[in-house]
Amino acid sequence: MSQNTTQQPLKNGIVREAAVDQSLSPQDSVEFALNVEFDSIGAITRRKGLTRLGTQQSGQALGLGFYRNNAGTTYAALAKVNSDVYAYTGSSWSSVRSGLGAATKARFTNLVDYAFMVDGNAGSVASSWSGTGSFGSTNIASLPAGDFIENYRNRIWVADNSDDKVYYSDVVTTSGTITGGTSYIQISPADGQKVRGLFRHPRALLVFKENNIYRIYNPNSSDPDPSIQRGTYSQESIIQAKDGIYYHHPTGFYKFAFEGEQEEISLPISDIVKAIPRSSYESIAGWADDNHVLWSIGDITLDGISFTNLAVRRTISTKVWTVYSYPTQIQCSTLYDSGSTLVPLLGDDVGNVLQYDTGNDDFGTTIHYDVITHWITFTSLQSLQKDLSQVIALHENAEGTQLAFQIDTDNSRKTTNAWRPMEQISQALTQTIGLDAKNFYRIRFRIFGNSSGTPFKFRSLDFLDLEIGTTKK
Repeated sequence: MSQNTTQQPLKNGIVREAAVDQSLSPQDSVEFALNVEFDSIGAITRRKGLTRLGTQQSGQALGLGFYRNNAGTTYAALAKVNSDVYAYTGSSWSSVRSGLGAATKARFTNLVDYAFMVDGNAGSVASSWSGTGSFGSTNIASLPAGDFIENYRNRIWVADNSDDKVYYSDVVTTSGTITGGTSYIQISPADGQKVRGLFRHPRALLVFKENNIYRIYNPNSSDPDPSIQRGTYSQESIIQAKDGIYYHHPTGFYKFAFEGEQEEISLPISDIVKAIPRSSYESIAGWADDNHVLWSIGDITLDGISFTNLAVRRTISTKVWTVYSYPTQIQCSTLYDSGSTLVPLLGDDVGNVLQYDTGNDDFGTTIHYDVITHWITFTSLQSLQKDLSQVIALHENAEGTQLAFQIDTDNSRKTTNAWRPMEQISQALTQTIGLDAKNFYRIRFRIFGNSSGTPFKFRSLDFLDLEIGTTKK
């Protein structure tokens, strides 16, 4: 006797079988999702695109920052591309510093109406910019060259990862003048780890090494020994979100905890984390918007398939993961205030500065999307054989999307990852599609295609004429 049933709404994003076996995988989650998101709870939506801010520069983006003066009259994005620093003040990019290293990373911070930057411990001393003209030495005092820079408790702090020293200025004067800069705190020197990042927390300045985090409370008080296990290899992986600080470590992605064990958040995508090659650790770059944290992780191989320029994305409010891919690799980010809008900016490996989550394509490149469901058994007794001859796709604007299926009794499934093609969606809202799936125990579906139009929504599949047989003997 045949019966009809429906798929649960796919609202919980990626939960990989490597983390939860298929026998317990939530049926409202998926095995894999590329370039779609689950923020409209109950529907799969193709992500938005990236658009260039101004024109592309020659080289790779090696650091992004921002500037806003206290009067609110000057707003600028700052980008180091190759050996120059450029400023964008609303219409175009113009060079404001040149002659820097072509491979060193620039880092920025803001205090007393200046943007301060460093460009590596072997480069020029710290430099400042007031929103006009070029970077120079105004208000730099004796701050040295360094790899990382931050402001905390009215001081500028500069870290040098060649000797684990964290230099600090005097407290800013009432006139906004920076003085000092030769005093330092040395963080567990020559312990087999390097300082990899500085980041301010309301209670301390955080100094990240590869596997430990140290807290500086003031020049006279800091952690003498590591009390926080974990750390990061990449300053750019450390991001501030609405509910706290997040970062990457080789064992996963973490939410920072000021005391005790760090909060691992990446179990649902554990095999994706493990697939990140060691050579990419220093290049992982994160960013955040109003409800998401994302990290560019580069190229990985997963289930024998190569993926390029991947980014993983977690929705803070629902704890849902998905995966994005881009035409280029994202290497740095900043939050840009144009005076009228706030938007995360992303710098890539070919000199673009990109506005995140804007437009319907990636600066002219069509977006490829792909979703693979978990195995579906339809019955609590998983050993029953089934036949299925029809599905109904429920969607909005998903015309052009291709469907495919896979059954567990296909002999070629394990060796070739073979998929049986189904009819392409060509009708609005709903479409009945035939398939020939016989004598299976489990079935799964793939939803994929290319799009540069308005993001679609895919809601679910209805299953018609499902025949449930007996346990095979």
